[in-house]
Amino acid sequence: MKFGYWVLLHVLHQEKFKLKCELQELTEQLSQQSEYTANMGAACCTLLWRVSRCEESIESILVGSKVDEFLGMVSSTLESFTAAFKDEMPQEQTEEIQFVLALCGIITNIAASPYGRDFLVTKEYGRALIDTLLSVLSEAPNGGQSSRMKNLILMSLYNISINQKGLKYIGGKSGIIGLLAWLLQEEVCPENRLHTLRLIQSLTCENNNPNVLHEAKEVVSYSFLRQLAADRNADIRETAIELINDLKLSGAEQ
Repeated sequence: MKFGYWVLLHVLHQEKFKLKCELQELTEQLSQQSEYTANMGAACCTLLWRVSRCEESIESILVGSKVDEFLGMVSSTLESFTAAFKDEMPQEQTEEIQFVLALCGIITNIAASPYGRDFLVTKEYGRALIDTLLSVLSEAPNGGQSSRMKNLILMSLYNISINQKGLKYIGGKSGIIGLLAWLLQEEVCPENRLHTLRLIQSLTCENNNPNVLHEAKEVVSYSFLRQLAADRNADIRETAIELINDLKLSGAEQ
């Protein structure tokens, strides 16, 4: 009985070791597959990002049964990425970050086209993506690769706001001006501050929504806008002055 016990124990140890080796092998294979998928996604989306710079290509990109699936994938990818790096964004460029930036770049180029921005704001998956872009602005940390991602998102939202339906949709979001006013003060990247100023200007000066103007009166810091009106960056300085004057005309000045 004692001998049989040790034989059984030896067999169990061997099986455990075998399973451990198989698990390690599967983990390595999964890691390699994940890396390969990230590399392939980054490469393909970077190429599509370049192609989408040509306005004539936008309509072709947005035709077909896979468009909704693509827009849904962009939304879910941004949500997962932001959740994973909510506290601190990686400082270095990785294939995963390049993949996310390329997705944002594609959306920016789509929104730069009149056909593309109208498509985004009139389709269910497009509006869901706009909601995701706003959510990422509120949740993503400052600094690192986050600045590049926010840069692309702010340009996308500004482009969408050029469309009257887009302006109405974004302007109808509760707390939108408060989010942008907060971002304007927290953002350290000059280009992102400029895009934020332009988006606030687009939403407040072209929008007849009284709630937007009321919120601007409540949350936009005019003392800070006056600081930006003296900024050494000429574009920020000029846009801040324009925004102050526009808000005065709209009666939203504090």
